[in-house]
Amino acid sequence: MTEQWLLQDINKLMQHRNRVVILDPTAKCSFVIPILQQNNFQVIQSDSSITENWQQVKEELMLRFDAETTHKDKPVVFYITRPLQQLSFLFDYCFTHGYLDLSHPQDWLKKKIFAQTGLQVKLDNPMLLTAAKLGIGKDLAWWKKIVQDLEEVIDLDLELLPFVHNPDEYFSTKDSDIRKLFEIKIHELLVQPYISKSADTLALEVVRRMFDGLVTNEISGILLQLYHKWADSATYRPSLETYIHDYKINGVINPWNVHPDHCFAKLDQLALKQIAENCRDFSFVKEKLHKLKQRIFHSKAQGFVPEWWKDVWVLFEADVQPLTSCNNLNAFIDYYTFSFSKVDRAIRNLYITFLSDESIIRPLQEHYDSLNHVLLSTWFGFYSEYKSDQQGYLPMLISDAKPKIAIIVGDGIRYEIADYIATNLQKHYKVDKQIMLADMPSETEHNMSALYVGNNEVLPKHKDREDRLRLITGKEISFLQLEKLNYGMDADYLVLTYKDIDETGETLQHAALKLFSEFESILYEKISLLLNMGYSEVHLVTDHGFVLTGLLDESDKIDPDSSGKKEVHERFIRTVDKQTSGEWLKFDIPYAEYNYVYVAKNHRPFKSKGVYGYSHGGFTPQEIIIPKFRFTKQKAATSSLLISITNKQDLSDVSGEFFVVKLEASKSGVDLFAAQRKVQIRLYAGGNLYQSSSILNLDAGKTESVQLSFDKNTEVQAVLLDAETHEQIDKVTIKKSNLRDLGGL
Repeated sequence: MTEQWLLQDINKLMQHRNRVVILDPTAKCSFVIPILQQNNFQVIQSDSSITENWQQVKEELMLRFDAETTHKDKPVVFYITRPLQQLSFLFDYCFTHGYLDLSHPQDWLKKKIFAQTGLQVKLDNPMLLTAAKLGIGKDLAWWKKIVQDLEEVIDLDLELLPFVHNPDEYFSTKDSDIRKLFEIKIHELLVQPYISKSADTLALEVVRRMFDGLVTNEISGILLQLYHKWADSATYRPSLETYIHDYKINGVINPWNVHPDHCFAKLDQLALKQIAENCRDFSFVKEKLHKLKQRIFHSKAQGFVPEWWKDVWVLFEADVQPLTSCNNLNAFIDYYTFSFSKVDRAIRNLYITFLSDESIIRPLQEHYDSLNHVLLSTWFGFYSEYKSDQQGYLPMLISDAKPKIAIIVGDGIRYEIADYIATNLQKHYKVDKQIMLADMPSETEHNMSALYVGNNEVLPKHKDREDRLRLITGKEISFLQLEKLNYGMDADYLVLTYKDIDETGETLQHAALKLFSEFESILYEKISLLLNMGYSEVHLVTDHGFVLTGLLDESDKIDPDSSGKKEVHERFIRTVDKQTSGEWLKFDIPYAEYNYVYVAKNHRPFKSKGVYGYSHGGFTPQEIIIPKFRFTKQKAATSSLLISITNKQDLSDVSGEFFVVKLEASKSGVDLFAAQRKVQIRLYAGGNLYQSSSILNLDAGKTESVQLSFDKNTEVQAVLLDAETHEQIDKVTIKKSNLRDLGGL
């Protein structure tokens, strides 16, 4: 309000003439100068260091001359730091044009406040003047609180964050009296006597007191609010991270007594280490995790809470008791997909973070193994009910499908990965989550053949499997690697292969774990892309899942002791002869010279050649219960403006390097949401994006022409997209003419 009151007086004085004199003999109101300048007033100032009378007279003459020549047609405010009776050439300006006397600025302020609020001001004069400076930009409600002593003149809740973020810059923008008052308030906050200090020193003391309070869980409300705002601010957070890096925790700290919103990774690591050390003491772990519950799920500083805490929570809160009521295979599958698959995901995430720290990961792995042992014991009990439904799945799906269907066939996508992707996609699309039981042995050559061909026939080469799928279905199927998919692709029946998860896992073993989030992002993006390209449904299936064996000692591996000729793999054994071991499961699956496949009633690997850690081929839920997901678009809540490419025929034979794509928007209907649409044209050549138009905003009934180029290509595809949703609206293939451009001859 301070600036509004000032401008009201100045504008009133300016009504008849473009000249006003402000008298400020005490030079305490210089804060009005930037206010005036920001409101397009030309401010001409006197020099307070001039004390001789003749010099003051000369200065006023020159100031007046400057106003009447250089600023003749501009509104001018003279800011003069001497009293009215000492003026010479500006004296008559005060009476012929007008003046605002701020010789006693507190009196001027009190009159303004009383006129606006009816309240008498009890603040002493220095504090009132300070409030005037701080009142710039504040509303009348703020002044009422200040006058009634309902709010401090310096509001630390507002001022602390910009101060600690950049102390020197903050103080450089403040008048000395405001700075002094602010320093006093800071010392009161720190419970220290006032001592003049540098801005950096004072800020560092505030931050240390804040951090100490978080560590001891004895932090004041003001400092806690500062911390929460700081942690949540994209603008200020970098400085907080610098302070955190430089802060040293002194002494022995109990990680269970710290504030749940703290920002110290060291304390999280210490807490986790204690949980790992006491992993078998369930009451200890339960008590500590519930102490951490607020930090894990309800912290106001989530950016400083490690994601792995949620995985630790899932791991130790897992309940295998419901397995006792699973009386058939379907009940078990429901338990696995809804509950235990999340435990599989949790331990995988923990491997990513802590695999190199055996003191932490080994106890966590042991706890997971104890849970998994109960799971597997129940699962193997349903061995007799197991029947794979993978044989010939793709031929059946495609034979019955209508055009514009896309199927992503992953290699090694276990259920928890697909479920995570689907959970994120279902915010935007309709998701139907079903499962498939993989065939045995659950390895690529066998299971891909089951998907593509069926009839228990195994085709080692992927190309042969694709050719057979075309032959069986009689459909014109297009095959593509998922990574190469883009808007330029157009096929009625599209099968996309994604081998990265399995290939990378087999090659890099545990080192591949860090790449899984990237694999999941690719699947998420490509499913969204397919639906936006106009595919009515997108299916996600896979050949098999996988098991993470984690840290293994030699004693953990299973001896593949068997009679007769055999072929030993990490997760299964092929044999010619029937075996008698009661710890193995038998599958009558002939292959080459072998008649049987045996797997151990365990998730551990057989002793075999090669590295261990990431494996498949066995009979565990993680490998056998695999996703069979279907994604479709939800019906839009509002319709969109229809826009089409209108010159498709002309674009089939184009002379020259440049061409024009013409767009036309349909006439507006009754739907107000369909009156306008933002679109973009993208050009693809050889499946690669090479050019994009600017974003076009088309109104209903309007047309637009966009000139684009072949860029040395002879055939390109133009795809028209909704610029906001990336939905494909229309497309056209553009071909360069074989005839040379004769320039009109």
